[in-house]
Amino acid sequence: MKRTYRFMLLLYPRGHRDRFAEEMAGVFEEARNERHYQGWVWYVRFTFSEIAGLIGGAASAWVDRRPVPAAPVASTSQQSLPQEIVEAQEQVDRNIAGMVHAISHHDYQGARRYSDEERRARDVLQLVRQKYGITG
Repeated sequence: MKRTYRFMLLLYPRGHRDRFAEEMAGVFEEARNERHYQGWVWYVRFTFSEIAGLIGGAASAWVDRRPVPAAPVASTSQQSLPQEIVEAQEQVDRNIAGMVHAISHHDYQGARRYSDEERRARDVLQLVRQKYGITG
């Protein structure tokens, strides 16, 4: 089942896979091991539920189609940016970190909430960048 799950991760856009695939596979493996000992009925239910969730998550990721940012890196160029832009970017980064944490703790509802907040924060960041004439 582990190979099947990893193969199905190919349904996600590359940026999403690069950022989350290892963590998703690790969380799946832990949950699979827990369910495996609860009997075959629970294991089959779990398997179908995970596959459906994986397909739904991949569909959502493709619909969104926004690039997944790389992990935040401290930059000296941020010192020259207006404080409003720095704060907006930090909000985006906090939401991404919250989403990663929620996924790693099987809190998919929380991850969805952070994802929605991240989208809104990214929109605010875009507006602030436009305000100062900064593209990126």
